Amino acid sequence: MMDGEIFIATLVPSGNTTPNPSMMLEQKTMFAFVVLLFIFLCILNLHCFQILLN
Repeated sequence: MMDGEIFIATLVPSGNTTPNPSMMLEQKTMFAFVVLLFIFLCILNLHCFQILLN
């Protein structure tokens, strides 16, 4: 077996794997949580710069 064959075999998933709906819901929830944290961080940065500029 050549190195290229091993590389291709690792990139192609096997046919019997189906996406888990609960994992997709978990990923969406985590993404929403990260977005909310990012918004909170931006608001906090704006307040900190406002305090520094005063």
